[in-house]
Amino acid sequence: MAASESSARAFRITVDTGGTFCDLVVADEQRVLGLFKAPTDREDVFASIQAALDLASDEIGISVGSLLGATGTFVYSTTHATNAILEGTTARTAFLCSEGHPNTLLYREGGKEQPHNVAMPYPEPYVPHHLTFELRERILADGSIAVKLDEGHLCGVLARLRELEVDAVGVCLLWSIVNPLHERRVGELLEAELGIPHTLSHELNPIVREYRRASSTVIDASLKPLLGDHLRNLESRLRDAGFQGDPLMVTHVSGGVRSLEDMCAEPLHTVDSGPALAPVAAQEYAISEERAWGEEVIVVDTGGTSFDIGLIKRGSILKTREKWLGGRWTGHITGLSAIDTQSVGAGGGSIAQVDSGGLLRVGPESAGANPGPAAYGQGGSRPTLTDAATVLGFIDPEFFLGGRIRLDVDAARKVVARDVGEPLGLSVPEAAEAIVSVASETMRGFIIERTVVQGIDPRDGILVAGGGAAGLNIVRIARDLGIETVLLPRLAAGLSAVGGQFADLMASLTRSTFLSSEERASQAARVVQELESDVESFLARLPAGHERRRRFVAEMRYEGEMWEIDVDLGESCELVLDDGLPRLHERFDAMHTDVFSTSQPDSPIEVLALRAEARGVADKPAMYEAPGDPRWEGEQGARTAYFDGTPVDVPVLKPGAVNGSIEVSGPLILEEPTTTIVLPPGSAALMTPAHYVVFPTSDASDDGRR
Repeated sequence: MAASESSARAFRITVDTGGTFCDLVVADEQRVLGLFKAPTDREDVFASIQAALDLASDEIGISVGSLLGATGTFVYSTTHATNAILEGTTARTAFLCSEGHPNTLLYREGGKEQPHNVAMPYPEPYVPHHLTFELRERILADGSIAVKLDEGHLCGVLARLRELEVDAVGVCLLWSIVNPLHERRVGELLEAELGIPHTLSHELNPIVREYRRASSTVIDASLKPLLGDHLRNLESRLRDAGFQGDPLMVTHVSGGVRSLEDMCAEPLHTVDSGPALAPVAAQEYAISEERAWGEEVIVVDTGGTSFDIGLIKRGSILKTREKWLGGRWTGHITGLSAIDTQSVGAGGGSIAQVDSGGLLRVGPESAGANPGPAAYGQGGSRPTLTDAATVLGFIDPEFFLGGRIRLDVDAARKVVARDVGEPLGLSVPEAAEAIVSVASETMRGFIIERTVVQGIDPRDGILVAGGGAAGLNIVRIARDLGIETVLLPRLAAGLSAVGGQFADLMASLTRSTFLSSEERASQAARVVQELESDVESFLARLPAGHERRRRFVAEMRYEGEMWEIDVDLGESCELVLDDGLPRLHERFDAMHTDVFSTSQPDSPIEVLALRAEARGVADKPAMYEAPGDPRWEGEQGARTAYFDGTPVDVPVLKPGAVNGSIEVSGPLILEEPTTTIVLPPGSAALMTPAHYVVFPTSDASDDGRR
């Protein structure tokens, strides 16, 4: 591609920084141009981005400065906030609550992972007790003021916060979601007296459940100093490198993007936001592939440190408010509406070891990118899934990351033999096969666990697999699950970064309420008006050229139930108003039946919150560039690989550009620059310009769907 031609185009760059690699995807106005990977530098994320930009500029044929100068939008997905929480490096944060309620963060929601284990220590609250302060005030559930805010006492608390050198403050007062008067006044005095970052619960997450609102508030406050500095520093360095486009866009956990300033104001939305983009990309691939139409889609992303799962049901990406950082009940909940992704510690860098009982385990500990697997030759001394795949001949040591890293096969064989083969009395190939088998079983079991709980039989769905390590074992996993069709994107190694190319400018907005079909339904008009006003305010700020969309959801339950479920209201909230209540009841009954296999049509219903999803949708690039003649370009070769312990001379293809669909059969190894796809004997695949359609068993591929 000529430099003058490239520089005239408006580029869109998306970056996803994971625990092992930094993935960067470049697209112009017509198509995605490529995926570029660089090892993640935890100490300096921009260095990783710079390394990936260098690769992209070499491929496209222009300088980094020219590439950035012609980039209109730069989208950044970060694990910075998540890592800070898990590692305990967030800001020193205080918690201000209503008098008499200092233990909200300690008691959480009363659950326990191991209810009969009396030796299990009680988890620490997110904010320690000595940084928790009770304020003299009380607002009741109807919004009336029972006890006025004692500003004299509050000023004393603020003086104490100054003495304790607190960096941020989270404020969560009882029933501020109904009447925020006291919270607002606390915020005003915090700004005037201390001038430090703070979060008010009624602004961030106006929901009824007290622990969830408090937890989200203090987590958000604790991230403001840290993430604000990180994002502004990153944008400054991008500007210095030549970026002149729109403000830096940052991905959030609902699967969209917001401006840097918006995310600095509410950094909680960045927590666990990286995995949220994989289902966004998978949805685009499923739309482009006729075999996926009408199917439930299971999305898996196998990275270096984790195996992530998301689900697309009836064409919609599943969401949840059950995002826990750490274990359920013992960790800390974000309380936000988020794309429902779950992770298990199994990936390409997962470390294999034989425990004291003689059992082989793979993960959750990971070698990461530094030192990485032993095969990287950077000092790694313990066997990983990547080492095992190298020993089995699945990975070409000369072509890892497109040839940028040369793998040390002897180092991989040595650690596999020492740590797994010798303790278990296995040959090196047998030990490597055992590592892959155990890792695959962990992933298979996790897929079953996550799908069945959502009422999905994995045998009835289609699997979209992403991540750099996905192609190594996804066919054996699909076979064991009975899944007939797998979609493997050609850019699978950067599925989340690809998702950033298709993510919309989006805000998730909430208005808490209590509406019953029996009484108080007249309040609905006020709540609906307030929520619609919030939506219109966001949409009015969108740049020109974006299509404006809105979608509303009601969080509902039957009277007396403990938990609510989401009911789609469409593009307006008219069903919540008096005239629409009978239809709303019918829609909720149907959703309740879908989730719980039962309904109670004669029971009163309750609405606890209304949510809106406001979107600005711009044109999306194509996922590939369709080549002209010849029909396909690729290199062929062969090498020995092991399947079920048997060495096999396997053809190796580097497909290059593909026009139309080309059928291939296993045993075969397909090598993309950033991923390897292993087709065992008996499997088949169709190569297309955007993805591979893999049939794990030949019987499944012969049912006429090809």
